[in-house]
Amino acid sequence: MPDLDGSESSANTPTGSPGGVELGVLGPLRVAAGGTELELTSPLSRTFLALLVLNAGRQVTLSAFADALWGAELPQNPRRAVQLCAVRVRAQLDRIGAGDIVATCPDGYRLDVPPNATDLGGVANLLREADAAAEPEGELAVVTAALGLWRGEPLADVPSEELQREVAPGLREKRLRLLERRVDILLRRGSAAELVDELVTLTARHPLREGFCGQLMQALHHCGRRGEALDAYHRFRRRLSDEFGVDPSESMRTLHAAILAGRPDEDRGTELTRLPVPRQLPASAAAFSGRKGELAELDGLLTVMHGSSGPVIGVVTGTAGVGKTTLAVHWARRVADEFVDGQLFADLRGYHPGQALSPDRVQARFLRTLGVRAEDIPTETDELTAMFRSTIDGRRLLMVLDNANSADQVRPLLPGGPGCLAVVTSRDALLSLIAIEGANRIDLELFDMAEARELLARRLGSERLAVESQAADDIIAASARLPLALAIAAARAVIDRGTPLSALAEQLREGLDAFDTASDLTDVRAVFSWSYRALSPDGARMLRLLGLHPGPHLTVPAAASLGGLPAKTAGKLLDELVRANLVIEPVPGRFALHDLMREYALELVSAEEPEADRDRAVRRVLDHYLHNGYAATAVIDPMLTGEGPGDALPEVLLEEMADHDAAMDWLTAEQEVLVSILDWAADAGFDRQVWELVWVLVPFFDRLGNSAQCLSCMEAALKAGERLGEPLMQARAHRGLGNLHFRAAREADADRHLETALKLYRGDGDLVGEAHVEMALAAFREHQGRHPEALEHALRALELHERLGDAGSHANALNSVACCYVQVGQHDLALEHGRQALAAFRELKAPDAETAALDTIGEAYQRSGRFAEAIDSFQEAIRLARQVGNRFYTAQSLDNLGDTYLAMGDRTAAHDAWSQAEAILDELQHPAVGRVRVKLAEVDA
Repeated sequence: MPDLDGSESSANTPTGSPGGVELGVLGPLRVAAGGTELELTSPLSRTFLALLVLNAGRQVTLSAFADALWGAELPQNPRRAVQLCAVRVRAQLDRIGAGDIVATCPDGYRLDVPPNATDLGGVANLLREADAAAEPEGELAVVTAALGLWRGEPLADVPSEELQREVAPGLREKRLRLLERRVDILLRRGSAAELVDELVTLTARHPLREGFCGQLMQALHHCGRRGEALDAYHRFRRRLSDEFGVDPSESMRTLHAAILAGRPDEDRGTELTRLPVPRQLPASAAAFSGRKGELAELDGLLTVMHGSSGPVIGVVTGTAGVGKTTLAVHWARRVADEFVDGQLFADLRGYHPGQALSPDRVQARFLRTLGVRAEDIPTETDELTAMFRSTIDGRRLLMVLDNANSADQVRPLLPGGPGCLAVVTSRDALLSLIAIEGANRIDLELFDMAEARELLARRLGSERLAVESQAADDIIAASARLPLALAIAAARAVIDRGTPLSALAEQLREGLDAFDTASDLTDVRAVFSWSYRALSPDGARMLRLLGLHPGPHLTVPAAASLGGLPAKTAGKLLDELVRANLVIEPVPGRFALHDLMREYALELVSAEEPEADRDRAVRRVLDHYLHNGYAATAVIDPMLTGEGPGDALPEVLLEEMADHDAAMDWLTAEQEVLVSILDWAADAGFDRQVWELVWVLVPFFDRLGNSAQCLSCMEAALKAGERLGEPLMQARAHRGLGNLHFRAAREADADRHLETALKLYRGDGDLVGEAHVEMALAAFREHQGRHPEALEHALRALELHERLGDAGSHANALNSVACCYVQVGQHDLALEHGRQALAAFRELKAPDAETAALDTIGEAYQRSGRFAEAIDSFQEAIRLARQVGNRFYTAQSLDNLGDTYLAMGDRTAAHDAWSQAEAILDELQHPAVGRVRVKLAEVDA
């Protein structure tokens, strides 16, 4: 077997085309072309070229070269010195015919080579192949090839303090992650015995790396060396405790407990039980400037944490636009490797009017990130907080909680145990957090002149500032030394390179005449105005319209609908806004406005767009989410009943929902936006759109098992129906609430809502609605054991659906009647109606409903003593339910299959079926789990 370091792999060079240039930094700097190796003897030349290789295809600024080449000891003329380095490097590259790969840019140089000409590009390509591999053997081969591209210590002969400090650690971490991935694959393949020696070596080299220790424990355990596995854990725990005063993470403790109890990891074979390690930090600002004192204060938090018996909290506070988020993210990126269990980030949107995230929404999001299934997340606040604290307890985590509006918004999100550090940013001082939780406060003030000049120099180049020094100082003064204002002013100067800085300073002075209060918000608005005026007319209109979107983000298709534009045009306009630093792109394809920019855009659209145009834009964005959401919902739930929304405005872009996966992906990506749209529409009085949006969200959240969101949406639907004075809307909302309360075992609430719905439907003469409530009441009364009443409701529903002629609803009613006949002992009638329902569902291609009918038929066979036929029906129901991912139906049929086996006297088979049902119901937190556990206890007795 090859060494874990990949030393026997032949893939030790980039995968460039034959005869092309090959460049590497994953070891000593490597330059080759046409089989000829080039040796760069000058340390400056090696540093210059290494920086280009690390940024292949992207411009590297002159200031970045200067920092990497000389650090704080700059030559008298850094720009000239960098240019001389470029000349030397090109001359040396010419010796192998590659001098033209170093291209000159307006403020620096760029390495013009394809990505696969560098070893870093080769690793990236191989990782994409590994992620796409269908079989473990293919993944193993590609990961091994990626490891083979490392030729030793990265940047080994590059004598740049900055690159060694800022870049080399990340490259080493990338290799270690690849090693862990390769070991995981081999463990799953059953190669534990072959891995032990290598893992002993790796844990000796990296004694604090939890992944390698856990893998060694797994390998030893599967080789029957249980005592050595436990000893490896205790050595690791003692080292953590001695050096940092913390315990191993929850996943390690779980693995230790399993080995201690002698349990194999049955569900995963030999795979290591590992919890996700989140890496949620946004990218650090490319031209971060100043803040040395504040960075030192934040560094001090690490020292405090190492000696603390509890969590450490830092509060970065200051005015809007002063750079709180920039500082927090930059520092968090610097120290991320200290937190082996990951980094969590949340924008709490504390100052978005009506958009602030509640702590429970953030807790639920973090829990999903940390590997908790959506259906397992409690809906009660106290239970949710308890689960959140239990999940993060014992982990070494860094949290960045950005843009908080109060201590109460933050407090439920804070860790409770040692080894964790939370950084909170807020415009508020959060005094109660400091007084009660002992948070450390870091005050962020306006830039001093030196910091402001550094920012402009990094953005514009030190030579341009030297030529127009006074104009640069005038820009700083006009921007009130506010970092956000300075950044936008610098972006304006970058866009208009031909405009003298003095002209920009003059414009800024004129724009501030009306703002004599020295308000930071005022200053920012003035700077925004000049960036805004530099936009194309269409770009300016797009920025204005974005103020109407409630956030937190939007896509190109949504922007196209908002603007009434083709998608290609909308994409170009968003790119223009991103380039002008007026819009951010936090993840590829999703765009957002900063708080202050959102306020500014809203002011602009109110002042400059006619009311009729604003109203039509609002209608377009509502139609976009409503119609695309309804199309997605119809794909994932073909039995969806009720009318869809009316026609969308012609300018609305309707996206393609090709299949079930595409529809689920769309809803998953847009769920936060849809909830924001729902809340915004309710506040703005768009009650009919609120009503329609609910029927997009509820089927999606119901499929995820998110009953809390379903309940919230249904309550919003009820309020909208009440405000509109629409009895039928109210009736449907009451019906939905009744079903939700019934599933949550809140019988009194379920009874009240269902009876109210029935009364409203009958009062309006709505037979369709009445039939649906009769169906719901049939299921509810059956659950209550009131079987004759349940049969009456089911027969009434069947009669109504036969008259109404809807095939899907009629099939559902047939199955409901069959269920009720089973309960009253009329098994032949149950089988007759069940078979009719099954045939109809198959005709309709509704596999979820087909599963329910098979389960009903199985019950009828079982109750009539036809056990073999009952088993066949239940097993087919289980197979189909698993195929479509309906976990509750799977558990229900397993429960009934267990009953059948017991009736036949096969207690072992019954126990097996009930055990599987119990596990699923426990994960779903379904009330039926109690009944199944009683059966298991009785069969074990």
